[in-house]
Amino acid sequence: MTLKVVAGFLKKGDKFLLVRRPLNKKRGGLWEFPGGKVEDGETLKEAIERELKEELGIETKAKNLVCKTIYKYPEGEIELSLLEVEFKEDPILKEALESKWVTIEESEKLELCPADMRILKNLKKTCKK
Repeated sequence: MTLKVVAGFLKKGDKFLLVRRPLNKKRGGLWEFPGGKVEDGETLKEAIERELKEELGIETKAKNLVCKTIYKYPEGEIELSLLEVEFKEDPILKEALESKWVTIEESEKLELCPADMRILKNLKKTCKK
């Protein structure tokens, strides 16, 4: 069974937010777009708004789907959907080790989770058009 995961694309100018996973979680210490699992009965938009409130303490408004990928990790397959979100206040880290506002070029220097790396490659293609 494929696990549905949602991530937020929070933008400030030409930069977007990445967070570093807690060391006690799978792929701990790697960078990712903030987000988490979609609960039963939730839409992608509901899930990202809930996850960003839990993880970053911010109210958001989910917009459009930016891109989606399916990735097979050793423990199972995930479907990762990246949604653009509007936000007003600054994120406060509640779970992640750290956060960074990065450009696409800067993000390539970070060690990202494999599924997030695939999303980043899709972003690069769409940003160059």
